[in-house]
Amino acid sequence: MTQPNPILAFLADLTPWVAIVIAVLAIIAASKKGLGKPAISPNAPITKPGKWAWIAVAVLWVVVMLNYFDRQLLAVLNKSMTEGPGCIQMTQAQFGMVTSAFLIVYAALSPVGGYLADRFSRSFIIMCSLVVWSVVTWMTGKSESYEELIFWRAAMGVSEAFYIPAALALITDYHRGGTRSLATGLHMSGIYAGQVLAGCGAMMAGDPCQLGWRLTFELFGFIGVAYGLVVLFFLRDPKAEEATLADKASEAAIETATAAAPTVAATFTLGQMLKSIFTGRGMYLLLLMISFAGFANWFLLGWYPRLLQDMFNISEAEAGPQATFWINIAKYISVLACAVIADRWYLHNKNARAYVPGIAFCLAGPCVLLAMLFGVEIGLAAVLALVAMQGVAQGSMDATLMPVLRNTIDERFAATGYGLLNLTSVGAGALVSWLGGMLKDAGTPLSTVLSLAGVLMILCGIILFCLPRKENA
Repeated sequence: MTQPNPILAFLADLTPWVAIVIAVLAIIAASKKGLGKPAISPNAPITKPGKWAWIAVAVLWVVVMLNYFDRQLLAVLNKSMTEGPGCIQMTQAQFGMVTSAFLIVYAALSPVGGYLADRFSRSFIIMCSLVVWSVVTWMTGKSESYEELIFWRAAMGVSEAFYIPAALALITDYHRGGTRSLATGLHMSGIYAGQVLAGCGAMMAGDPCQLGWRLTFELFGFIGVAYGLVVLFFLRDPKAEEATLADKASEAAIETATAAAPTVAATFTLGQMLKSIFTGRGMYLLLLMISFAGFANWFLLGWYPRLLQDMFNISEAEAGPQATFWINIAKYISVLACAVIADRWYLHNKNARAYVPGIAFCLAGPCVLLAMLFGVEIGLAAVLALVAMQGVAQGSMDATLMPVLRNTIDERFAATGYGLLNLTSVGAGALVSWLGGMLKDAGTPLSTVLSLAGVLMILCGIILFCLPRKENA
């Protein structure tokens, strides 16, 4: 067995101490600035985003990339973690439960994370999430038993449940006008970058670096907590007066809105928040849409490689890259391209950010159905191209979901609303992961389940067109 690099091992072992220092600095900074979320009225005028708006996107891109890098790294290092030197003895079913533990906690706590991000400083919530993420990643490498591993991966669900609602709410606090979808899309592109870069983690653990899976996790724990210094100094909650002002009238309007907003923002209770979120049909439609979209997305994440093996009788080594590369490339391109299209169209039609993913889902659903009905006849390349349309639809939704949500409910409660959407999406993912295995054991082809997902994708598109409409200015 290759001995770990002593310098890298030393750096990794600094992780808990650096985490303590970062946590203390974050608490000191929060005590000076206050833990309350700066109140920005939803009626404040829309102004051009300043430099801090784009700095927030850049800083958070790295955080979300690390989050999804860690998720994918667990799957990539399956064999190293369960077989050979330094492994943890467990069955594949137990290994699957490690991921399930994360998903259960992540789903259950997403609304809680969103609620706290609506009540307190979003930048502080994000900072706490990153510190917890770093320590949990480090402890993943230190785990010596299955029980320890499943505990720490469940704890990862706590970290990530508090991150994504706060991050997207913070970004869309800054970007209130024609850059809202682009800023969201740029941030969400970090998800796909993290999933692709997880392959580099496999190279670190095995050839050519030979660090082993334990040191690989420990090092990324150190990287995460070290990056906390960047987050601490360069991420902050927006203030109305920091916006670039078009004229003196805008300045006066901002001062008026800022003076009035603390009274409004500080008095709501949880019951009032939920009542507001669920007033009208908008939130119900979004929850239905995200459950259908989550069914398709999580099915492909979990079962697409096996579906290609069954359909075309190809090896695992060939099916794995084919199933992940093309669909993630489609997502990456779509999340940026659809963000630009949605923002430009929004200038002429206030419903554009719902229409763009609506069109994408209405196109993607029939493509997936066609691939499943005639897969063998049209060949592997055609199936990959057609199913990649789901990536286009998913990317378009990732770029526009938070802007659409903020266009549908009271913007003050955006993080809580997104947490509820996250809970629904991940819950659908847990269901389809179980359903796919159950139906396969019963002899039902996986292509049948994906055909159902294609139908649900069409319904996603229809629902997005049925959301409450905003009148153009």
